[in-house]
Amino acid sequence: MPNSHACRLLTNWDAERRVIELKLEMTEGAPISGAQLATTSLFRIHPDCEIEGATLADQLSNYHVFLQPKGAVLAPGESWVIRADRLSHVLRHYTYGPKSAHLILKDGTTCPVDVEPMTLNGVPGEPNWEKLEQTALPEGAAPISVIPAPLDVQVDGRRDTAQPLVPAAEASLTAQKAFSAVRALAGRLFADEEPLFGHGAGHVVATAEDPGLPDGGYEIAFDAEGIALTAGDEHGFRHGFITLGQMLRGARLRPDEFTLPETGIVRDRPRFGWRGAHLDVARQFYVMQDLVDFLDCLAWNKLNHFHMHLNDDEAWRLEIPGWPALTARTAFRGGDELLPPLLGTPSERSGGFYTGDDIRALVAHAAGLGIEIIPEIDIPGHCYCVLRALPQLCDPGENRIYYRSVQYFPNNALNPAVDATWNFLGDVFDTLVELFPARYIHAGADEVAEGAWLESPLARTLGEKLFGKVETFSLQSYFLKRVQEMLRERGRDIAVWEEGALGGGLEVDGALLVAWKESKSGRALAEQGYRVVLAPAEHYYLDIARSTEWWEPGASWAGTVTLRDTYDYEPGGDWPDELKGQLAGVQTCLWSENLATPGLFAHLVYPRISAMAETAWSASERKDFDRFRAIQDLMPVSHRTVA
Repeated sequence: MPNSHACRLLTNWDAERRVIELKLEMTEGAPISGAQLATTSLFRIHPDCEIEGATLADQLSNYHVFLQPKGAVLAPGESWVIRADRLSHVLRHYTYGPKSAHLILKDGTTCPVDVEPMTLNGVPGEPNWEKLEQTALPEGAAPISVIPAPLDVQVDGRRDTAQPLVPAAEASLTAQKAFSAVRALAGRLFADEEPLFGHGAGHVVATAEDPGLPDGGYEIAFDAEGIALTAGDEHGFRHGFITLGQMLRGARLRPDEFTLPETGIVRDRPRFGWRGAHLDVARQFYVMQDLVDFLDCLAWNKLNHFHMHLNDDEAWRLEIPGWPALTARTAFRGGDELLPPLLGTPSERSGGFYTGDDIRALVAHAAGLGIEIIPEIDIPGHCYCVLRALPQLCDPGENRIYYRSVQYFPNNALNPAVDATWNFLGDVFDTLVELFPARYIHAGADEVAEGAWLESPLARTLGEKLFGKVETFSLQSYFLKRVQEMLRERGRDIAVWEEGALGGGLEVDGALLVAWKESKSGRALAEQGYRVVLAPAEHYYLDIARSTEWWEPGASWAGTVTLRDTYDYEPGGDWPDELKGQLAGVQTCLWSENLATPGLFAHLVYPRISAMAETAWSASERKDFDRFRAIQDLMPVSHRTVA
């Protein structure tokens, strides 16, 4: 791609005037006129805004193309300044600014533009990605470096930490399998350290099975004869070995505070059966190794569900046999692609998708760690790219843009009145069921725009036939109940976001709803009879910034989510006893709009995911933020590879 011009883009947010200023500086190259500046960001300029210094030539969600004023020339040493004052929302963090940009010259060639972080009120600064400072273990806390906190700890003394943990020769096949999995896990997570687990000489761990222990629970006894681990199943053995590995590693790295005990007992079991983490792999593509590394970190935190968000308006990431256009046209974005650059992707073609073999390998890796992968195909909304790639799914009578999603994508909902929709979804669900053994298939159901389908002649006919009226959420309920039945026919149950309860909702039996908007919405769903996973944005959305500081990365629509906010949340704390049986568990959610920049993934995810993990596993009376704060820096961290 020709690059005969060198330019950089400087952006400033004037908070008092609520004006955004984009300044394109040319440092070298021939003068240009009639050019266009394309940018990706998290803010949107209102299409009716009177823009100073440019004309808005094109826009899709947060992708803008600005046309140079007629007769204007940009030469080296000069700047092209654009100002606008009608944005989608108030900007509170630098990460709302442009993430990538390129010039489109009159002859159609493109040139990349270097993008600087957006400033506030013209004040220079640097992004804040500082790690938390290490703190000391509080007085009286058990001297073991274990997250999540075990249920009961009564230990004393110290063992030598030079030797690894090794299995007893007579260990059962179940215990041996768990040991091998945890040994390999620790080897991947801490490859540059002395091994925590081995064979031969070392701290021998005797194992015994006790079917009376709860699922995933374990007991560890320390005495003069050695270490004994008792569990009722493979999950319990795996959790017990992870606990022992955490103890040994902490005792090695911080021997003044932590020990591998000489005597005593640890009794432990999980609080919730659903201990999860969601990841949006649609808005940004994650290579397989990044997903493997993330799963490894989840396992070390004793999490057991990975919610994999496989599509959105911006991309479709799963290969579906018989529908090659889907990934060919929507898994990649770029200046010459069906989908333009979005959310930090460059003008060059970028992206990717997962083949069936990729998913089989990922599912097998997760299963070896005790993690179940829950696939999500987000329908009926968030399907802009699907409808662009597969126009046969559209009602030909919908001949204009008449509604937009909250992210400002036009006409982005699959139409329940189009027969081809159901042929397509049948093949999608067949693929999901073949690849993912999980009980639940997540069908999205979030953020369908009010007004969707209201100008579709086919949908209007369907609505009048079914309900005597045409109303978006009644049609959504019809859509989701039909999806629910399709999944039942395939031996699976449906999971959806909380909006799945709108308009008549789903059949309660077998349905799982993920409550995300606020803490109280989960209780309302439980009162309707649904089984619920709590993922409230104000506590468990990891893409939300950790403070109000401008240079702290992240989003702000849910306020801020400090480590303490995540840790202190008490799921179901205000639920009456008769509803608590419907609380399946908790999970974090990570949406990837901001994650085009190297380093941001680790900064936003860790250690907040460990704070949620402690709530998911540990009894509320065992939680102690100061103890957690002193140990969290010993937990592993994974990263996202950014090309």
